[in-house]
Amino acid sequence: MAFETIRKSSAPEMVAEQIIEKITSGELAPGTQLPAQRELAQMLGVGRSSVREAINALVVMGYLAPLQGKGTFIKDVLPTIDPGIEKLAAAFSAGSIFDLMEARELLECRSAALAAERADAVQILNLKAAMKKVEGTKSDYAIFLDADIQFHAAVADAAGNVVLCELTKLVLEKVVAHHNELKTALLPPAYRDVSIRTAARVVEAIETGDANAAARGMAQHLDAIRDELKNIIG
Repeated sequence: MAFETIRKSSAPEMVAEQIIEKITSGELAPGTQLPAQRELAQMLGVGRSSVREAINALVVMGYLAPLQGKGTFIKDVLPTIDPGIEKLAAAFSAGSIFDLMEARELLECRSAALAAERADAVQILNLKAAMKKVEGTKSDYAIFLDADIQFHAAVADAAGNVVLCELTKLVLEKVVAHHNELKTALLPPAYRDVSIRTAARVVEAIETGDANAAARGMAQHLDAIRDELKNIIG
């Protein structure tokens, strides 16, 4: 298939528009695998970062589905409404959090595993106190977000690695900025329920010293936001 070389400054948006056009025209059929990012970048004459941004946005919008270890595929069930400029812009704002989520997964899953191996009695109590705050803030999203950030900071502290803890705090500052920008208070209560439930699993695994379960629980906890991103721009 042929793509047009992109020469405009808004490369990620143009990449997304071309992919949408090929999906809606049927040239890229549902279930079809998208070319690899490196190949797409060469075909379009843009950097891989532009292709990655476009793919992240189209995942948020419901056009694409990434399958770990296999690639990115056109979804079987596609959006029925024309995305429009505003929705595309919102998707790029939401999609930018994907890179942040990758960094969080690398840092926080490892932190959870280390916490399960190293946390002392005081740190376990701090984790439980943070978890209790999270559980008690379902009605107010701003308070819930603040409590959730405190929970993640407590996990990082329990990992017993100063550098890992400081890196996690820096990432969490960016998380708060993204939440404010994306107005994630619009996320449904069901998301909070999943977030609370998975966070509780992390605390339980850390308390019992199960490093693998703690890492898995943290991965599930972080996955919850990915599953709900499309609600922000719906």
